[in-house]
Amino acid sequence: MATTYKTTGKTQLISFFSSHPDTQYTVDELHAALTEAYPDAYTGKGGGKSSLYRRLAALIEEGTVRKFRDDTQASYVYQYVACGACSHHFHLKCLACGKLEHLDCVISDQLLAHISADHHFCIDRGRSILYGLCAACHKEEHLPVTIPLCPCGHKHE
Repeated sequence: MATTYKTTGKTQLISFFSSHPDTQYTVDELHAALTEAYPDAYTGKGGGKSSLYRRLAALIEEGTVRKFRDDTQASYVYQYVACGACSHHFHLKCLACGKLEHLDCVISDQLLAHISADHHFCIDRGRSILYGLCAACHKEEHLPVTIPLCPCGHKHE
């Protein structure tokens, strides 16, 4: 087990992530946001991207931050594990605003059971992201709100 240290940079990074729990960031986005939030700490010595990568790696190892491959940005993104159980549910990512929601419901458990039993495939829930539009962006785009029937015939609301 690795030794964990509580440094100012790490504390600031956790504080920043915890104030934005539903947002994922690339390293470039994180560095820019941290430089703006903590200008003295993220410019000059100790504030480079290499230090940020090391802090992120430590937080990932601790389970405080998750790293996702984001195909919409063709890069990796990082997010605070606010719920403490991100590995136990799917995530919904809005393609318009980037918000990431936690999907923890019976239907997703049933989907996993079906895929496992009928397709003999085990899904890593914590790394599974479903892409679409959140309610706010869906409404903003003036798209009709429809609740389609699933292939199983069940109407999900």
